[in-house]
Amino acid sequence: MRSLSRLLHPYNLDEFLQHNWAKKAIVISRKDQQHFDHLFSWGKLNNLLNFQHLNYPDLRLALNGQVLDESENANLLYWCQQGATLIINQVHRWIPELATLTSELKYDLGYNTQINAYCSWAKPGFSCHYDTHDAFILQIEGSKQWFVFADTLKYPLLDQKSSSFTPPETDPYLSCVLHPGDVLYIPRGHWHYAVAIDQPSLHLTLGIHCKTGIDFLEWLVNELRQQEDWRRSLPLRAEAEPVCNHISTLLQTLSQYVVEHNLCEQYTHYLDSLGKPKYAFPYQAGINIFLHGTATRFTTPPFQRLKLSTLPDCSGYQITVAGKEVSLRGVTQAFIQTLFNTGAFTGQDVMNWLPDYDWEVDIIPLLSRLVMEGIIFVDTTG
Repeated sequence: MRSLSRLLHPYNLDEFLQHNWAKKAIVISRKDQQHFDHLFSWGKLNNLLNFQHLNYPDLRLALNGQVLDESENANLLYWCQQGATLIINQVHRWIPELATLTSELKYDLGYNTQINAYCSWAKPGFSCHYDTHDAFILQIEGSKQWFVFADTLKYPLLDQKSSSFTPPETDPYLSCVLHPGDVLYIPRGHWHYAVAIDQPSLHLTLGIHCKTGIDFLEWLVNELRQQEDWRRSLPLRAEAEPVCNHISTLLQTLSQYVVEHNLCEQYTHYLDSLGKPKYAFPYQAGINIFLHGTATRFTTPPFQRLKLSTLPDCSGYQITVAGKEVSLRGVTQAFIQTLFNTGAFTGQDVMNWLPDYDWEVDIIPLLSRLVMEGIIFVDTTG
């Protein structure tokens, strides 16, 4: 979890996971006000507004606890002058540095991440509320005062919005002022609100969207749809006993199914399959892959989860990336492990790993296929 460790520095990662993650908010103050300058700035915000076509709800305005109507985006300058908070959803889609951060965190933590940008003035944009995901607040410019309260509903799901509940009447358990470079972590379900102080504030909210037991069950229900026992009608309800007996039989069948099919591993592979494939043109089109011959350098794509498994007939290995399956026959386990644990390597390295293979006949087609499938990239860094 190197990306999370860097985000929390100088706070210890183990301490955070033990005492704070999903439990309690914490503020991490830094003396380095330029710490997040490479991620976002007023200049990058202005570039987005000037050169990107941002539509509602990706671009929203909020004032006095209410999100303004979509039509008011046409009056963006006026409402900002009145103190409305400007929000850009999923700003990482337009800023490469933020896209890299979300990709690295998703790779490390295993769940979807997104970043929203908030430009605030000395007026409240949102009233006291909670989020249905864990959030890290990264202060970019200006200062902002935050108030965090205890949760009133443990681990709220996506459809259990705070607008349906009443905020706590207790005092906040954390009150702090964020300055540029500071980080505030707020667990899912913990009520909070913030107010900019004196000067305009610019901050990023990094959301971690973890899966829950409910998500697992929804996936499992979809898997069980393929089995006729679970599609069969329950007994008629002239008496309760037949229905109860049928359900009891289903539960026993489910217990056996869980053990036999290793559902935990299946579900984690399913989550990995949701990943977006990586692209590296022109090489993936099969063009100019071996400009440097055997000295051509290759690397595995960053932040991409791979699943390696033996083919059923033991003739080779299957590589699964972002739901795509590629079979390699006739290669050894030692070669597969070396290929994906080395980092950067050259065509000559592959020849050394496969001494019985011919460069033109065997290795070029092998590497070409891996490049074109997005399993490895041609390394252009030098």
